[in-house]
Amino acid sequence: MKKFTIATFVLFAVMLSSTTNAQLFSLGVGGGLTNVVGSEDFTNKISEDGLGYSTEWNMGVIAKLGLPLVPITPRAFVLYHTLNGSDLSTEELLTKGNAINQTETTTSQSILSVGLGVQYGFIPIPAGIDPYLAIDLMYNNFGEFKFTKWDGEFEQTSEGVSRFGLGLGVGAEISIIPVLNIDLLVSYQMMNLIGKEDGESSLSTLTVDAFLLFSFL
Repeated sequence: MKKFTIATFVLFAVMLSSTTNAQLFSLGVGGGLTNVVGSEDFTNKISEDGLGYSTEWNMGVIAKLGLPLVPITPRAFVLYHTLNGSDLSTEELLTKGNAINQTETTTSQSILSVGLGVQYGFIPIPAGIDPYLAIDLMYNNFGEFKFTKWDGEFEQTSEGVSRFGLGLGVGAEISIIPVLNIDLLVSYQMMNLIGKEDGESSLSTLTVDAFLLFSFL
């Protein structure tokens, strides 16, 4: 019994030591793609009473704090999204020669997302791949919305708003060297889940991101 107790203590001490010496704090920088998937008020063409949003770039930073002997990792991030739409309308002018007039209409807006959440790690796959599930609560600041007709005659803007959202994702950290990982994440984000006004459409996005993750401590 005494030998078993000593062996158990030694094993626990080795595990704790190896965990304590691991890199606990990680900071990453990167970006990827933001694909607007709903609702139709955002994805339809401008000529069909939508905003014409589709796929644009995003960029940001992410931080993670590893917890000893626990598969749960707190995480925080700041991500900047750009959303743009454009449409070309054609009008036949009943003038001399029946000329054709084409007018480009554009929409633009940005979203600054500040998120806080956790990720749950699965059993690591050999070759240094650590898959995980993630859930994030987000504060989303929608920037000024701009609607422009490029005939030099019309431009409309509206003030930005703030909403709370929820993100659900699946990702993996791929080890490159002991202090450097590549963090890949695919996330479904409900950008204005909380705080919508009456009649406000839901904005949902699918983001695909990659971060260079540097470990410290």
